[in-house]
Amino acid sequence: MNELAIICVDDDPEILSSLEMEIKEVVGNTYLIELAENGEDALEIYEELSEEGHEITLVISDYIMPNMKGDELLKRIHLRSPKTIKIMLTGQADIEAVSHAIHYANLYRYIPKPWQPADLRLTVKEALNTYLQNQKLAEYTDELEKNNQALIKLNQDKNEFLGIAAHDLKNPLSVIQGYAEMIIEDYDDMSKSEVVEVNHLILNSSRQMCELVRNLLDVNAIESGKINAELSRVDILPTVQILANTYSTRAKTKNISVQLHQQQNQYDAFVDKNTVHQILDNLISNAVKYSPHGKHINIRMRQLEEKICCEIQDEGTGLSTEDQQKLFSKFTRLTPKPTGKEHSTGLGLFIVKKLVEAMNGNVWCESELGKGTSFFVEFPVFLSTCANKVSKDIVY
Repeated sequence: MNELAIICVDDDPEILSSLEMEIKEVVGNTYLIELAENGEDALEIYEELSEEGHEITLVISDYIMPNMKGDELLKRIHLRSPKTIKIMLTGQADIEAVSHAIHYANLYRYIPKPWQPADLRLTVKEALNTYLQNQKLAEYTDELEKNNQALIKLNQDKNEFLGIAAHDLKNPLSVIQGYAEMIIEDYDDMSKSEVVEVNHLILNSSRQMCELVRNLLDVNAIESGKINAELSRVDILPTVQILANTYSTRAKTKNISVQLHQQQNQYDAFVDKNTVHQILDNLISNAVKYSPHGKHINIRMRQLEEKICCEIQDEGTGLSTEDQQKLFSKFTRLTPKPTGKEHSTGLGLFIVKKLVEAMNGNVWCESELGKGTSFFVEFPVFLSTCANKVSKDIVY
């Protein structure tokens, strides 16, 4: 940390030396004391100290000096550093000069020459205490302002959060209400297949609501610091296999194939098993959701020195640079749309990133418009891994 500094200015070397001695009686070696015999030198010293990062707490200047008088010097110092305490010290200043310094330089005090040593020392002590108190007050005010802005931002986020949540819940609720009323009013005129079809629509809408509520609860847990990830040695390959198999079945409705590529039969990571499932479930489901009909999804597992990497690659439309920049934000609405009229809450990738980071992992995206998208997730390796290396490509 750079020293606090005091600048003393007087064209009489003896007075300057005496002034330095008096100040040292007050501050000892806790302040850097610089001496100047005229205003021009004082400004140069000020600039040099400022460039070196020193805080100039106090400037004591004589009034009558060649070329630049003390009130003008203090005015220039004040323009550069309003917080610096300024004291004018002279026996020849008139009322107009003192008023000028008070008005334009925020003069702390005027002390006549010859000064009383006790009075000078007390004034210096009080001036330095005032500077430090003002500094603490400014820091406290800045902290209050930052906290206030943070609270305003939180309130804005909350209002936006509730507004979007209410909007996204309103649509499926309206669907459920409308079809429920249809069954009540037209049941006697409906065939069994029509009732089943309407109930499927109600079921899909209720699933949308459940997904959104589940995501909202996850976001609340994340932002409240209540992510509960119990890290242990976990072979994540079975989780990947189960998810690949599950989404392969779902992807058949869009004629999409899911292929898992692995180089070994065990991938031991230091993670929370349920959290890994949630992360990969989201990423693989997104690949299916945004892939056009008849395309391929490749899931690649790689063992690195200290990481296990899982890549989920699709052959969709890709993401623009703008989309990639906001990819992991809350309630993100991207340019690509689900290709099978699937529902999206805009929260999944935000949750994924937070969950990955909670386990000391990393997640990112690589994409090019028209050439598909790859999501990469790295999990920390369990250091005592001793997996047998077997290369397999599995098509579901």
